Formats: sequence, C-alpha cells, structure tokens
Amino acid sequence: MEELRSLIRLSLRTLETELFSLLRALFVEIFVMVLQELDALIAAALDPRRYEAKSLQGRTLQTLFGTVSFRRRRFYDHREKRWVYPLDELLEFPDRQQVSPGLVSWGLVQAMLTGSYRAAARSLKEIYGYPVISHESIRQLAVATGLELEKRKEEQLADPQGTRKVKYLFLEVDGLVVSLQRQKRRRIEEKLLTVHEGWEPRHPSSNEYELVNKRHFRTQDADFWEAASRFVYALYDVDEDTVVIINGDRAPWIRRGVGYFPRVLYQVDPFHLKRDLVRIFGKKHPVLSKLEEARQSDVTGAAFLARLAEAVAELKDAKKRQDGEALLKDLVDIPEAVVDYRVRLQAMGLDTEGLRGMGAAESQVDTFADRVKGRGRSWSPRGLAAMMELLCWRNTDALPQMLAQVEELLARTGVSLQQVKEQAVQRARRVICEGLSVPSAGVPATRRGRTATGGMSWWLNRLISGTAG
Repeated sequence: MEELRSLIRLSLRTLETELFSLLRALFVEIFVMVLQELDALIAAALDPRRYEAKSLQGRTLQTLFGTVSFRRRRFYDHREKRWVYPLDELLEFPDRQQVSPGLVSWGLVQAMLTGSYRAAARSLKEIYGYPVISHESIRQLAVATGLELEKRKEEQLADPQGTRKVKYLFLEVDGLVVSLQRQKRRRIEEKLLTVHEGWEPRHPSSNEYELVNKRHFRTQDADFWEAASRFVYALYDVDEDTVVIINGDRAPWIRRGVGYFPRVLYQVDPFHLKRDLVRIFGKKHPVLSKLEEARQSDVTGAAFLARLAEAVAELKDAKKRQDGEALLKDLVDIPEAVVDYRVRLQAMGLDTEGLRGMGAAESQVDTFADRVKGRGRSWSPRGLAAMMELLCWRNTDALPQMLAQVEELLARTGVSLQQVKEQAVQRARRVICEGLSVPSAGVPATRRGRTATGGMSWWLNRLISGTAG
C-alpha cells in the first residue's frame, strides 16, 4: 500500500482539494451558460413593441466559486425611455454591483458571525482556499445592506397597519452602550426592543423554551417609544383587548412606554432587580428570599417596598445603604412594577397558563453585544446602525428574506413569474446535463441513495425528471 501511495502520490486531502477546484471551474462554466439561457428566455418573453434589442454587453461578477464573465442583452424601453438589462433586473442585480448575491449573503453571514470584517474575509478564504472578497468589500456590503434595511423599516413605520391579534404581547427593552470612533461623543446607546407572543418548547419533549414570533427593533434616537410603538403597531392590531407587558430596567426612557398602548403593565426586569439587590445585600442575605416572596404574593408591591426599606435601614455600610436608598427612591412611584406580572394578571382575573417569567432582554442584548462590543471595537454611528439592523434580522432567522425579492423585480419587468420558473427549470436542466457531458440516465449520483449523496441524488432526479422548482 505504501508503494502504491508513493507511486500515485494521492491523499484524501489532495483529492478533495483538486476535486473542489475542478467543480469550481465547472460551476463557473455552467453558471455562464445558465445566465445566457435565461437572457435568451427573457428576450423571447418581452413585448417587442415596448423593448427593442440593441446589443450584447459584457459583465463580470465575483461569485462564491470565482470570477464569472458573461454577456447579456441590452434593450431600449420605449415606454420608460431608458436603457435596460432585463437579466440584471430579473436577478435583482444592481448595475454597478460586482459581487453576486450568493457571495453577498455569505459575506454578510460571516460579518455577523465573526468578530470583525477582516475575520469574515479570512474565514471565506479558509473555506474556499483563495481570497474570495476583501474585508473592505464585506464592510461596504454590510453597511449598504444594513442601511437599506433601516430605510425600509422607516417606510413601513410611516403608516403602521398591523393586523395580527394576540391576547398578550410582550415587549422586553434594554440598552447597549457602544464605543464610537472619531466622534465628539465617545459612546452611544443602542436602544433595543424584543417583541414576542410568549414561549413554546423548542420541541415537544424539550425542557427548554424559545420565544414565539420574536422580532427586534433598534434605534439610536432619544425618542425611542415614538418609533418603537409604530414598529409594534405595524405588526399587531393592538387595542383594549390586548394586554401589553413591558419588561425593562428602571431607566426613565423605558418606563415611558406605558403611555403608548391602551392596556399595559410595566414590570421592572427581574434580572436587573435581583442583580441590584445582590450588589446591595450580598448573595446570602436572608432578606433576598423575603423580598422574592413579597414580589410573588402582594399585588400592590407595598410589602416588597416595606421589607426593602427595613433592610436598607439596617445596613452598616454607608455606600450600600446609599445604593439601597437610591433603589427605594426609584421604586416608590411604581411599587406594583416589582411584582411578577403573572400575579398582577391573575388579580385582574386573567388566565396565566403557559406564561413564564420575563427577562429575555438581557440575553437578547448579549447576542448583539458579542458582535459590536469588546476587543477594542469602535464604530461610526452609521456603521453601527447598519450592523445592528443586520443583527436584528439574523437573530430572528429572517435575513434570507432580504435576499429573495425576485417577485417584486419580475413585476417591474412585466414577465410572468410562473412562466420564468417553469422555463428556467427546463433551461437549467438542459444546461446542466450538457455541462456534465453525460446522458441524463447516466449520471451516477442519481442511482445512489439520498443519504449517501447528501441529498444530491434526490435533487438531480427531480431536475432531470422535470419536477424541480
């Protein structure tokens, strides 16, 4: 075996690397063929009375598998009096952009998951074996995409028309202070809202829970609730039958949220409250259990404040006593806010089955902080806003929605979506089979199991049979 290995000089790593390079080149070749076939399909579908074909123009793209150069048709649109490239519009590809949507998507994902834009570029290089895209290009893509998300959000908030009805709506609010670069202000606070409808098990037998229909909103504006409430009303039809529960620390800007909804409870975040109490009294002080008992039993919060006042008065440490008095001063006007919201709902005669303790704000903020804070990071306000918008979508698993706007663009070109889907599948099937240079019945992967091929046999069989799409 050693003699054979030394003779053919082949290893699994070499085989894998060479095959990847071969498939990458094959992808580029087939990709060009598919683009040209789609361009021909669109040309045949356009109204010749409106669109006049003029010439073929070249274009170069950076893709996940290398540089792709191709030519597509340019038309003159007599109705709108402008030059158009229908293929570019069909594929939602701006005229000046030189990076493919797939590479944009990968770059954005890496930008959000890694610690920096440089790390994102290095990560892609490690995956593909060559410099796929520069860190500056990734930064520019992230900023442009994030700001576009923010722009679209503002457009939606201009006229909020939410229709979803729920019994309980949970708003968990917190702030995240981030360092700025080359600004008069050294720091800025990103204000974050997590909206959800409650909790459900991760799977039927799980003891872990996840938030239902979680959505994020963020802003750097001082008037947080003016925009945040519009975000909520854009999602939900909130009226007197909807109980809105706001959970947050004692910051005045968070408390102001009670003025924006018809039926609302404000709860001091249990995590922050317990942290403050432990800082004042220590982890093992007996008053902690008594305060928790009062928080769960007395709906008015008076018992909690009375016990807290007694314990603060007995403190010997002047600094801790001062902190305790400051906490009392903060809570004296909102005693009911320290009480578990479920106790208050029960006192209102409302069912609390399935409701859990609130406190998701801190953990949600951590998912943002991991990317934008620490390790010497600092941001421009614009760059920070863009990244935070991207993270809002990432943390709700909704980012792919922003990379799939084909329907909207097809409507602009006047081409039937169903027509393009059906004919594009036929074109792609023929192009791929020709690119493989084998008869469709002779593709070996189609005769192997779905598990053995990682699902490729299933996909190829559907493609060849005409059922894909």
